[in-house]
Amino acid sequence: MLPPGHVAAGYLTAQALLKIVKPELPQAEINQLLWWGFFWGFAPDLDNFAAFLKVKSFYYNKKDNSIHRQFYTHIPVLWLLAGLAVYFLAANAYWQMFGLLIWLGSWSHFLLDSIEYGVMWLWPFNKELWAFKNRGVKKQIDGESFFRYWTSFLKLYVTRLTFYIEIIILVCALVVFFKS
Repeated sequence: MLPPGHVAAGYLTAQALLKIVKPELPQAEINQLLWWGFFWGFAPDLDNFAAFLKVKSFYYNKKDNSIHRQFYTHIPVLWLLAGLAVYFLAANAYWQMFGLLIWLGSWSHFLLDSIEYGVMWLWPFNKELWAFKNRGVKKQIDGESFFRYWTSFLKLYVTRLTFYIEIIILVCALVVFFKS
């Protein structure tokens, strides 16, 4: 999934968490937490910058496609532990919600990545990618230049189930945003 879908899912996760828990916080802090949800939904993909540095390019070739999912930032249990550590060490409700958002926002990312590609849900016991469909799918992307690679990627992406799920999530996030 592309960044817009992940940030929208993180935002929706934050909205849901705040509606369910109903912490007694000032509106300014609620708004900050919504932005943090937005961020934590995308945060696991920050490893893409390291992946691009590793391959020394702004696109992947066929052999190193999706290399970024091999970094520790794509391991759900680490985000769970980080979020729970912040939650249990928190001195107030704001930081407790912040800890829960680290966990749940990042896991919204992993659930979406689990639709077609897969995530190492059982790490450190197993490095297998777990997905609902087409586990470990490798995108066959043509192009030896930046422009050809990304146009080929986008042409392929609009044919994938995740594209349509991403559109639905974006529309839902916009509706929730404008209603609140």
